[in-house]
Amino acid sequence: MASSSAKQVSGSSGSGLQINTGSSYVIKPKTMVIPFEAFEVQVESLVDFASLKRNGMNLDALMAAQQMVPYINMLNGPTYVKLVKDLWVRAEVYDLDAAKAEELQAVARDPNLRGKPRKEMGLKPFRQTEIRSAMMGIPITIIEEVIAKACRVAPTGRFLWNIS
Repeated sequence: MASSSAKQVSGSSGSGLQINTGSSYVIKPKTMVIPFEAFEVQVESLVDFASLKRNGMNLDALMAAQQMVPYINMLNGPTYVKLVKDLWVRAEVYDLDAAKAEELQAVARDPNLRGKPRKEMGLKPFRQTEIRSAMMGIPITIIEEVIAKACRVAPTGRFLWNIS
């Protein structure tokens, strides 16, 4: 998998080994201690809206009002359990706390960086919470917009009261 030109980088927290070959191939360490075989993936089952309608619960208008019809239709697609497991055992949340910890690590390495912006520290700007992982050596970043696009809905939210 990794060539002899692989660059090995060990995290300062001792969390594991990250191997980069080139600029895009990454082997991420597992972030979960659950054995792969014991890690259960719950595959979503569609709600039978026709059956609910026959029993007096018509949810069509509610789903349409919440713009959830494309998402409900998407749930009919296949689930690739091994890929899901591989993604999630290597996933980590990169949020504001993680960004601040990253800044503190940069300052610990070079105290002259204290008080400087992330760009001057050599860090990418923090924009929003991300889920970071790697699959088949390809880094993957999941943000709210990606989830909305996969669900075929707008990346905005609405909370509706008293929908008839």
